[in-house]
Amino acid sequence: MEWKRGRPFNYYAAETRQDTGTYRGGLLYLVENRHFTPEVRNLTKGSSARLPGDLLFVLNTIPNHPAALDAYSRYEAKYKTSKSFRKNRDNRPPQYSAECFFERAARLYPGNPETQFVQALHYYRRDDLSRAQSLLESAIKLSPDYIEAHYNLGLIYIKQGRLELAKKHAAIAYDAGYPLAGLQRMIADREQQ
Repeated sequence: MEWKRGRPFNYYAAETRQDTGTYRGGLLYLVENRHFTPEVRNLTKGSSARLPGDLLFVLNTIPNHPAALDAYSRYEAKYKTSKSFRKNRDNRPPQYSAECFFERAARLYPGNPETQFVQALHYYRRDDLSRAQSLLESAIKLSPDYIEAHYNLGLIYIKQGRLELAKKHAAIAYDAGYPLAGLQRMIADREQQ
């Protein structure tokens, strides 16, 4: 996919959020308010074009936008698995694979734990636990206090039957205040078996 608006912007860079005079509130504010509306985020309808048009716009402008990467991943999966979603004339087939967007984001802005986390969710949803595990471990190496990554890595370890590792990452997440109790329940269920 070629750049249509000059150069890509980094989601995490201050310049993406700065008021430039052209983009009041910054480029990120403009892109999110015009093209990444709640309807686009929830995959219910496009804002300026049929889905996934707005998602393509966001990812062409800000290739490492974590919520847009996740939404495109979910769109691709939903389009493949839901007949009614495919039949909806407001939805078009995905032009590019989600893997392509993740690779692009990682190539342009390498070493970002959030991008790795969202890509891990992509693989987790597709039941590719080894790839998801590797990405989450990498995200934790980059950001040891990333409690979402610890929690989700614990979920993978439970699915793999690796209870001690699941407990280790659950303890890190819950000691840091992680609010969802699903992993705790899964660990308790495994311990009772």
